Amino acid sequence: MGQERLFFSNPPWGETVFGVSGLTPDIFLVLGIITITIILFVTEMVRVDVVACLVLVLLGLTRLVPSNLLFSGFSSDAVIALIGVMIMCAGLERSGVVAKMAHYLTRLGGSSESRIRLLLMGVGGFLAGFLRSVGTVALLLPVVTRIRHATGIEKSRLLIPLSFCAILGSTLTMLGTGPLILLNSLLINSGGLTDRYGHDTVGLSLFSVFPIGLALLVLGMLYFLFLGNWLLPKSSTKVSTRGNGGSPAYFKRIYGIGADFCECRVPSTSPLAGNTLRQWESLLPPSIAILGIKLGNNIHIPALRKTEIKEGSVLAILGPQDEIQEFAKKYGLRISPYLTAFAERLNPAHSGLCEAVVPPSSQLIGTNLRDLHMRHQFGIQVLAVHRGGEKVRRGKKEIGNLTLRSGDTLGMYCDWSALYSLQKNPDFVVVTTDYPRQKMHTEKMWFSVFFFALAIGLIMFGGLSVSIGLLVGAVCMIFSGVISIDDAYEAVSWKTVFLLAGLIPLGIAVQTSGTSDWIGMHILNLFSGSSEWVLLFMLGVLASVCSLILSNVGATIVLVPLAVHLAQAIGADPRAFALMVAVATSNSFVLPTHQANALISLPGQYKIIDFIRAGGLMSLIYLIVVMVMIRWMF
Repeated sequence: MGQERLFFSNPPWGETVFGVSGLTPDIFLVLGIITITIILFVTEMVRVDVVACLVLVLLGLTRLVPSNLLFSGFSSDAVIALIGVMIMCAGLERSGVVAKMAHYLTRLGGSSESRIRLLLMGVGGFLAGFLRSVGTVALLLPVVTRIRHATGIEKSRLLIPLSFCAILGSTLTMLGTGPLILLNSLLINSGGLTDRYGHDTVGLSLFSVFPIGLALLVLGMLYFLFLGNWLLPKSSTKVSTRGNGGSPAYFKRIYGIGADFCECRVPSTSPLAGNTLRQWESLLPPSIAILGIKLGNNIHIPALRKTEIKEGSVLAILGPQDEIQEFAKKYGLRISPYLTAFAERLNPAHSGLCEAVVPPSSQLIGTNLRDLHMRHQFGIQVLAVHRGGEKVRRGKKEIGNLTLRSGDTLGMYCDWSALYSLQKNPDFVVVTTDYPRQKMHTEKMWFSVFFFALAIGLIMFGGLSVSIGLLVGAVCMIFSGVISIDDAYEAVSWKTVFLLAGLIPLGIAVQTSGTSDWIGMHILNLFSGSSEWVLLFMLGVLASVCSLILSNVGATIVLVPLAVHLAQAIGADPRAFALMVAVATSNSFVLPTHQANALISLPGQYKIIDFIRAGGLMSLIYLIVVMVMIRWMF
């Protein structure tokens, strides 16, 4: 033990507090603050960002961190890099890059569950290395919804593989997770790092972690490719339709219209080719609606009733699949197995089903619905009207002849921009509130792709730090109009920023107070004589457990200083031990505590047992692979 003490920079175990060897007042205070932080995180008595601010206050009052370092988290590379990533993610979404990607995924995947799952896992894992797992899952959730409508594959069969592989793929680069973004800052704070041969070391580059991430991602894809049929739920539970104004199932129940989206092509042999939309609608069953028409390269959503549907036109149709198939067979239409022409325009990010109510103060009461010309004047297609328990649809009662009354609820389909404009009209009260209000800038798509590639290129080949490179990309997107400055501020999760900025000084306190030395001494005593393999594995287990309690960022901040001192004590490379902590804190598969898993929990209608069954074996394999790869790399 005397030899091991030489590796600790400030040996604190010469004092005793409360009869505990080596427990100094500063260490006692740091442990107390960590305990309070854990309790507040677990009980969720207050928000996590408020807890982080409380940590700052306690560190300031106890003077465990110098005043010039207390607020250093707000200007740290980690926080600036995180802000840059969030703004660029929003820019990619706003410019339509995500919608375009959804279109190609649907075309490549077809109707094969295994192929679609493999594509989602590969694309999700790759993107997560740059966009982080939560951002990637959020961007691909609409894609899964589209696949569900086009193929009938249950979301529960796709979302867990997507989320798990996004978590695995987030370790491809140092941008993928909060812990990896933080890691270099924490290593710099530890100071004086040397490898196992005593040579001075530098921080980790953007792709230093790539071999680990690649091994994990390939593992995850093979895991679900061979075991997915047994590990995943056979089918999701019935989705509740209450309060979901944008759900086809909800529209089917309330208005008697809807269920599935599909495309039909009009061949020259169809007897309806050359007729107007008005003539088509007179032949449609009441539960089917034509949402849009593609004529040549022009897409009309909604289409005016006088529009002539020529041969070669493509129709976007909403209705029960069996009734659509019967109508298509009767009139010689060709049904596409998935959305192609309307893949982008029918994306939930662009348009959707919605509702509006006629209030008592509306000046339109007593007006014939046909005279309003909703399609031409507002860009909105009224599919049905709900009045006092009665469904008024085309076919049963001509909806155009309906005279509006107070309390009438209109079931509609439109672009979100049209709904946003209708919301400002005092003659309607828009009931649907959960829809994207930001304007899409699809004409800026290649600008966003170029600036994203520029940011990554500057980091990889330009010698810029991660924070500066990402900030360059974010600022370029703002100046080019891909995203407005107001939308950029909205894209930043300030809750996460304050969480990081508040906890970074806690990591400094753990290191400067000697807490990491003290904990390291006791771990060395506990595992005295153990090999580096054992210490690495136990550190990974500790990081995995702590991430479930503290969050992955909090666990990293607390444990990295400890990992560095452990490595120095046994003569190992500190980067290897610190990297084990940063990667192991993403080992969150058995519970929906990780943000990516929490995001899919409700859409996939998962239960806790679903995560335990799919993630139990994954967690063990994850630690083993990470440990083997780190030992091979270092």
